[in-house]
Amino acid sequence: MKKKLFALSGIFLIALVIAGLWVTMAANLDDLQQTVNPPATSLATGLTMQKMTEEASMIVIGKCLGTRSKWIDRSLVTEATISVDETLKGDPAQEVKVELPGGVDVNRQFPVAMTYPGAPRISLDEEVFLFLAPSDEGSNGYSVTGYAQGKFSIGQASDGEKVVMRDMAMVPVQKGAGAIRGNIQGVPLSQFKALVRNYLK
Repeated sequence: MKKKLFALSGIFLIALVIAGLWVTMAANLDDLQQTVNPPATSLATGLTMQKMTEEASMIVIGKCLGTRSKWIDRSLVTEATISVDETLKGDPAQEVKVELPGGVDVNRQFPVAMTYPGAPRISLDEEVFLFLAPSDEGSNGYSVTGYAQGKFSIGQASDGEKVVMRDMAMVPVQKGAGAIRGNIQGVPLSQFKALVRNYLK
């Protein structure tokens, strides 16, 4: 009797685990369709993927060729140069300049740094999926729509498929129920592009 009860308990636990994995996998894309919540300390308000797609004047996939900090009025910004591989919205361009709030000025006697809660960050050689709007500073550059909400990292899963994630470390990830790395979940790039294109119709 105890063996049967133990076996039934084991089967029940396995069923719960499978159900949990299935729900996680099904929810990944649904979560992206809902509000992309900024960090609690961010200066931005939450935007849905649809709203972000509509508000962006340009949506691109590309790779960061380099960054540099510069002053605009009394604020430090980091200008990231993005080599564009694909344009989903807006006029096609080979390169775009993206202005990110915050930066470091090391050319002073005492280096100065500025940071902003929830501001997007782009690293050298990082592959990114960006929702962009013309910069408010009157330059030819762009800013990220919805603060960090409009910036996604692109990485590679263990099977070679590209996945879209938020603030992903530049390492391969294991695919599974949404390619989970810590509490960060990824979506295949092809699905992410299809979702954006659906909102562009």
